[in-house]
Amino acid sequence: MKATNIRQYSSIASKTLTIVGVIMILSSLLDFIVLSIPFNISSRAWQIGLATQIVDRGIIPMVGMALLVTGYWVSSNSGLQDTSTPSILDLRFWALLLASLLGLVYLLLFPVHLNNTSQARAEAIQRIDQQASQAETQLEARIGSSEFKNQIQQRRSQLKNQITNLLADETRLNEALENEQLPSQVKSLLEQSKDNPQAIDEFLNRQAEQLPNQLLTRIRSRKQELEEQANRNSFKSSLRTGLSSLLLAVGYIMIGWTGLKNMGIIKGKGRRQNPAR
Repeated sequence: MKATNIRQYSSIASKTLTIVGVIMILSSLLDFIVLSIPFNISSRAWQIGLATQIVDRGIIPMVGMALLVTGYWVSSNSGLQDTSTPSILDLRFWALLLASLLGLVYLLLFPVHLNNTSQARAEAIQRIDQQASQAETQLEARIGSSEFKNQIQQRRSQLKNQITNLLADETRLNEALENEQLPSQVKSLLEQSKDNPQAIDEFLNRQAEQLPNQLLTRIRSRKQELEEQANRNSFKSSLRTGLSSLLLAVGYIMIGWTGLKNMGIIKGKGRRQNPAR
């Protein structure tokens, strides 16, 4: 009675493992197909995105294959395995063949993805350089225009009136000087303006002269920030997806070839024996 129960439980466990393994493998293959839609192999961004997603999901078919093989192992140890089944009808054969194929795919993805990320980084940096050059050209044209000069003059007059009105109201002036959020440069200007009214004009003239350089520095700083971001993203993608693809390739190839060899599909080379004398 006890042996019968063990045999029943082994049969249930074997079928469950096999079914779950097959479902995981087939659902993964369907997922890979759906991820490639819409098919646009000429797009480098599409290739990078597809490779990243396929690598991220690469462990799922491997787990399915492990469950499938485990199910057959349980069945074999329990005496439930039909050894007369041809290899071509054995699910293990197709799973191991698929493992070998996936190993080849992930092995090819490794150099292809590294090349794509490198090319994408170069294109991104080139695009950033072009945008920065265009922004600098537009800035130079804007600085030389009368409209920009009028805007600077209007802004200068507004600031001067605000500071002059603040200096005329001692209560507001003291409150401003006691405000911790007020920049130290402005506080220093207010202190100097009490004894030297010309300090306001000197400060505003200096600010107007430094404005073009400040705008140019802002453009170049933004350019450097975007280039560093592009390099960082390319490095992360190459390291994460590239190495993961290589590890998956090694794992699938070992599973496929080792399994097929144990099933007798792939014949190993025997040792060469010396002829008897």
